[in-house]
Parts: sequence; structure tokens; C-alpha cells
Amino acid sequence: MRSPLNTHIPVRSRGADMTPRKIDARHFGCPPLTAPDPPASPPPPSYAQGAAWGLFAISIWVGWILLTRHGVTTTLSPYDLVALRFAFAGLVLLPVVARRGLGIRRVGTRRWMLIVCCAGVPYVLVASSGLLFAPAAHAGALIPGTMPLWAALLAVWILQERIEPTRRAGLFLIPVGIVLILGNGLVDLSAGHWRGHLLFLLAAMTWATFTVAMRSAAQAGFDALHAAAVVSVVSAVVYLPVYALWLPHGLATAPASAIVVQTLYQGLMVSIVSLFAYARAVSILGASLGASFASLVPVLAMLTAIPLLGEWPSVMDTLGIAAITLGVFLSSGAFHALRQRGRDA
Repeated sequence: MRSPLNTHIPVRSRGADMTPRKIDARHFGCPPLTAPDPPASPPPPSYAQGAAWGLFAISIWVGWILLTRHGVTTTLSPYDLVALRFAFAGLVLLPVVARRGLGIRRVGTRRWMLIVCCAGVPYVLVASSGLLFAPAAHAGALIPGTMPLWAALLAVWILQERIEPTRRAGLFLIPVGIVLILGNGLVDLSAGHWRGHLLFLLAAMTWATFTVAMRSAAQAGFDALHAAAVVSVVSAVVYLPVYALWLPHGLATAPASAIVVQTLYQGLMVSIVSLFAYARAVSILGASLGASFASLVPVLAMLTAIPLLGEWPSVMDTLGIAAITLGVFLSSGAFHALRQRGRDA
């Protein structure tokens, strides 16, 4: 008995047509074979999605300025707000530190100290204290508005970066806006705004130092979430005992509603949610376009402070905020990125 495996298969002779022929599976009693469709890849995120994440992030930043201004001028002190912020954020982000460690060996002791100090208690305490003396619109202009200026100066000095002409023009507009805003305070010292202005500038320089340190730490794998977790946990461990034992605090006399709102906003929305939203915007739009949304903070802080806090900006304030906004937009590289995108389209 012959095995089916030994069935004679005719061999074409040399010179015969050797062109491959399509084999119809139906000849063998099988259904036609069709290649499965490749899985549909998700469409790339659009500019609108990136812009939505960026607007969401800056809306949280603006809310922080307004809520902090309201808190420090009513029932809570800057010491209270710092304690609420890092107590909640440190507790929520503690699992991240437990899983990934403090990261000291990864980034180096000096760089690690700069990150923890310049994004932790010193920054929040200085910025919050400035809102005791100056309006929210001034904080919106001088903190996020001057960060690109300080960051560029530090990057040129430490990282030896070169700045293109468009960014230089934007960096020039920022101090022009500062002079316009500080002009009234420099002339009229009785208002006391100058103390808040100095604290805002110091806070901006502190955060810019953190930005430059994080730029090099990120190359070693120290990402934003890990940094936020380390800053929050270390700040809570160091600051809360000092706050409880030696610093003045008014939590016992503050309304419970104010404590809950400040805790959730300071510890959750600002420290965690805004970080995620900003990282999403940068991942979709790129660093330059993502950072450009910070240019909207001065304007939004000025406009929202009018109905919520009753703080009306002067003409000089408006001109200064406009100059800083344009300066941040140009210095962030957003103008160059948009122009390049238009050429590629």
C-alpha cells in the first residue's frame, strides 16, 4: 500500500514555465486563505489634545496662586499651607519612593540637594509668603513669567547653552515687563508690594535652579514623577516636625472647609495632577510648545483675580504682564516651533 506521503509529484522540465502560480485552497476542499488585517494603530495625538492638557495644567497653577493668596490673607499662614501640601503629597507619593528609592546615587548628592530644596519647602514657602504682600496678578507675572529668564541665564552659565535670536528677544522683554510692574512699587513704598515682588523673583530663581538641575538629572533616568515623589516625601519628613514643634500655625482655629480645600488642592492638584497634565502636554507637543503655555499664566491670573479677589490691575501692571507674556512665549521656543511646524505642513 502506497503512503500518501509518497505520492508522485511531477517535476517540470528545464525550460518549462517556472512562474509561481497562485494556489486556490478550494482545490483541496479548504476555504480560501486570507491574511488577517493588521491591527489598526491608534491615531497620533493631535495638537488639540496637547493644548487641552497644557491648558488644564496652567489652570491648576493659576488656581494655586488665587487659592494661596486667599488663604494667606484670611485664616491660614504660609507655614500652614506648606505643611498641608507636603503632608498630603508625601503620603500619596510614598509608595513611589519605597519602590524606586531616593535616587541619590543616580543623580549625585549635590544635584539631588538642589532638586529637593528648590522644588520643596523653600520654594513653596517663599512664593506663599510673597502673596502676603503683593496681589495675585503680580505673582502670576513674576513667578512663572521670570522663570524662563533665570533658567536661560543659569543654562548659559552652567550648561554653556547658546540662545537663538528669537529667544533672546523674548528674554529681553521679560525684564521690561518686570520694570513696568515694579515701577509703582518702587515709587510708592507705602503699599509694601515691593516685599512680595522680591519674594516672587526669589521663588522664580529657585524654581529655575530646580529646572536646570532636573534637565541634567533626567538624562540619568530621574523622571518627573520620581522627582515629585522624592521632593514631597523628603519635605514632609524634614518640615513637619519643625512645623509642629517650633513654627506658628493656625490650623486649630481655621475652618475645616478651608483646611480640606487647601489640602486637596495644594497636595493633590498642584503636586500630582498638574505634574501629570504638564508632562502629557510636553510629550504630545514637545518641550518648547508645552512650555509655551506658561505664558498664559500671567494673563489668566490677572483676569481671574478681578472677579474672585477684587484685585484690579493698573495700566502699568497690564502693560508689564503683556510684555512678560510675549517674552515667555518667545523665550520658550514656541514661536520657532510653530513656525517650523507651519513650514513642514
